[in-house]
Amino acid sequence: MAISLVVISFVAGIALGQWFKVLILVPVMSLALGGTIAAGIARADDVWSIAFVAIAVVTGLQIGYLVGIWLRSFIVGARFARASRRLTPTLEAARSPPTDDAELFARELPRDDRISRLKWSRLSEQIFRIDK
Repeated sequence: MAISLVVISFVAGIALGQWFKVLILVPVMSLALGGTIAAGIARADDVWSIAFVAIAVVTGLQIGYLVGIWLRSFIVGARFARASRRLTPTLEAARSPPTDDAELFARELPRDDRISRLKWSRLSEQIFRIDK
């Protein structure tokens, strides 16, 4: 009976760690202690075995709660990483928009025909130069 109570309290602690804050352990531990003591008295166990089972049940709750918090943080971290990968722009979309006509023209050219930004700006100055 003691092992099954400890396993049940461990699983209950994992479930509590998934959904609740740490303050939920206070009422749950008091209910677990009361239930364990009542079950021990009903079975006519001696005081030391009741105390041992009660301590094991409370410890199982607390360790299960820690495992549940760890699982929750792992799941939230995985969801966050997946969402950030979806929202990360690709390399071409992350580029700043072109600022002058030469860059607009150069973006339409095939990759091999592109000239450096400096050369295009000089070329555009010569082409679009307005004589006064």
